[in-house]
Amino acid sequence: MPRMLIARVIVMVLFGIATGYGVGRSLASDAAKGRELTLKQHIADFESHKKDLIGSEMPMAVAVIVGVVMVVAFFGVYELSVLGVGKVLHLVDRPKNLSESTAEPWR
Repeated sequence: MPRMLIARVIVMVLFGIATGYGVGRSLASDAAKGRELTLKQHIADFESHKKDLIGSEMPMAVAVIVGVVMVVAFFGVYELSVLGVGKVLHLVDRPKNLSESTAEPWR
């Protein structure tokens, strides 16, 4: 397999592990908060939650621009990570100099 393809697979797996871990931790935290929440607490904080939801309204143009910037940033980090892993694989997979190894086999 070409070295860059292996680097891409390694980076995708590492990003997948990190993303899965982050999502899993977030879901576990939400589940713990949900188990502790009572109906009275939820009803008492309803207006606060409603204001938070209404207050976080964002214009569509801004949302699209932010989405594009996030995707470009993600792929930039991805490509730089692939480049770095590819360079590391190149150092590890470098062919040995056969003339030195066969000239003096006792070393």
